[in-house]
Amino acid sequence: MQPAEDGFDGQFFYRGAAAPLSTVERVEGVQYDLPALRASRVGYSALAWTASGGDPDLLPWSLLAVNVVAAGVLGATAGALAQHLGRHAAWGFALVLWPGFAYSLSLDTAELVASAFAVGGLVAVARRRWTPAALLLAAAALTRETALVYGAALALAGLLEVREEDRPDARRHLLVGSTAVGTFAFWQVAIWLRFDELAVGSSGGSNNLGAPLVGVVTELGRSLPPTGGDETYRALCIVGLLALLAVAAVCWRRSTAPLHVRIAWLPAAALVLLLNDYQWSGATAFLRGATEAGLLSTVVVLGVPLRRLRLGLSGALGAGWALSAAAQLSKL
Repeated sequence: MQPAEDGFDGQFFYRGAAAPLSTVERVEGVQYDLPALRASRVGYSALAWTASGGDPDLLPWSLLAVNVVAAGVLGATAGALAQHLGRHAAWGFALVLWPGFAYSLSLDTAELVASAFAVGGLVAVARRRWTPAALLLAAAALTRETALVYGAALALAGLLEVREEDRPDARRHLLVGSTAVGTFAFWQVAIWLRFDELAVGSSGGSNNLGAPLVGVVTELGRSLPPTGGDETYRALCIVGLLALLAVAAVCWRRSTAPLHVRIAWLPAAALVLLLNDYQWSGATAFLRGATEAGLLSTVVVLGVPLRRLRLGLSGALGAGWALSAAAQLSKL
């Protein structure tokens, strides 16, 4: 257990697991900075609370255990998704190597759980398992609001496909995606009634977002050339993330990734380009913020029949994960 000032966002998931939806000012020594927003991210906390049996003494271990299990589930579902794209299941491991997940494991945050739900939902859609797909995509959005792109994109894809006669699953795509979006909207209303403020607007977009590319250009201007290890690491992560987005953009049309995956990539990538300079000033923030963009970019690239490109991507992700893990271990 770390002191509260070093707990980062993980302390809020700890509080959420200790007392879900509590409006008390402090729970287990933790005070919400943005009560509605923090409480709305309920998926990870609910799983940890369930795993601990409601015992606060077990919560630190259950938070870690849930993320470890989520990493395993993500690996299994990513392998199945790779097979759906016509690749060997081992290529799916590239998704688990997203560098931001090293922070999720060490700081008890929700990216791994949300991604396991989301990729599981994509696999369920590919296998035409509509009820599990709706449940998993809804759970992803309730765990991390930016994961709503998966369900929203599926609904939009269904809406586009329904006009085509050779798309028998179009209406099911629309229904499953709309169910995920509707569940998210219902939960936002419930949070509003509980905390008297909307979760999605409680942090203020200006706290995280700005004009396109201004934030990343400002940060690169500050940190290049790097003067130390931290700046070097951050610059490498920024350049690597931008390179991944650029490669995915080039591969977007050629990829065999489903239409709804490629549609989801568009807002996920746009969100990264809108991050302000404060978000880019720490790898912990932008690598977590870019989780959906990173995973969807990887899926898009896996859908292109270029083995060397896939090898290069997997190697770069593995190196990034190792650097992120080393950076976190050095702080312990």
